[in-house]
Amino acid sequence: MDNEKKLNILGWVIKILFAVPALLATAIVMTSDVSSASDIVKQEFMDSFWFSSAINITIFSMAVAAILIIIFFIFLLISQPKQAIRSILGVIVSGIVFFILYLIGTNDTTSSLQIQENIQVSQGQLDFTHAGVYTALIAIGVTSFIALFMGFIMKLFRN
Repeated sequence: MDNEKKLNILGWVIKILFAVPALLATAIVMTSDVSSASDIVKQEFMDSFWFSSAINITIFSMAVAAILIIIFFIFLLISQPKQAIRSILGVIVSGIVFFILYLIGTNDTTSSLQIQENIQVSQGQLDFTHAGVYTALIAIGVTSFIALFMGFIMKLFRN
């Protein structure tokens, strides 16, 4: 069997064993109408199988992703050091953008976001979330611009 068929089989195994249960548990958690229920109902739901499954799958997938990222960087440093250095510089630039946005902060408050009184959120948590969301949006915008620009350049050279 060639490598492409092996990778396709591995992809289907991952989808069936990991992605389908994760999507099922997350869909059940997201479609539950617990937000308007009493604190007792909320606690019972948080102790349920589906909620703990969704949380455990999320934690597991984050750990696997972190391990794979580290393995990827090590492999890239060995096989293509110049590309790896550019990738690491991209992570550093993203970190700097995040840190600047975190220091700038946000004007949002718990009252302007209409956060319930029983949920405790500090201004630092709001600033951290604000910086993370905007860093991700900037990264998406920059990569989209680069992809469009490269597509335009490739189209010019084809003709």
